Amino acid sequence: MKDKFNILLVDDDEMNGVLLKKRLEKKGFYCTYVKTGEKCLEELKSNPFSAVLLDIMMPGLSGNEVLKEIRKTKNNFELPVIMVTAKDEASDLVEALRDGANDYLTKPVNMEIAVARINTQVHLRELFVESLKNKQTQTINTIVTTLNHEINNPLAIAIGNLTISKDKIDQTRIEKSLKALDRITEIVKKIEKITSGEMEEVNYSSTVNMYKL
Repeated sequence: MKDKFNILLVDDDEMNGVLLKKRLEKKGFYCTYVKTGEKCLEELKSNPFSAVLLDIMMPGLSGNEVLKEIRKTKNNFELPVIMVTAKDEASDLVEALRDGANDYLTKPVNMEIAVARINTQVHLRELFVESLKNKQTQTINTIVTTLNHEINNPLAIAIGNLTISKDKIDQTRIEKSLKALDRITEIVKKIEKITSGEMEEVNYSSTVNMYKL
């Protein structure tokens, strides 16, 4: 395996959980094991994971309840969740799939099937993340290119007015120049926010329209 994926394993049966953790690690995964749904949600808040293997039947928060909490903040592509279920839990499994589970495994877990399904889901996740990065990069490049072009307009106005006014004080032209230079300052600040990542979501049309003279 080229890259190791970090899997969060949730199972209230410690013997089964520890055994499955060891088997996953032998297959080349990093694996964190927790016994409860509450601990699962705590781990997800503080650590990044490639996928979650989530037991359906657990005391306290059930697997389905945990899944619903996860889906409030992470969609199927952002964090794949594979349910682990006994054969007699079909109705719970159907509910889990409706609530956003990516796939499922039945007990006792067949490791070849488990590895194949985990790899499928985490690779789909990687493609999703890469697609978002490419889209964001393309959007930012387009916006920055447009804003750089927009800088030239007020800059040309300022230079032209100041050149004309250099031998004769012209209050109107000076005011136009100052206004144009202020506009340049606003555009540069916007570019700085984009390139520094302060703007989580960029609206292309609204950003461009802000700087039309």
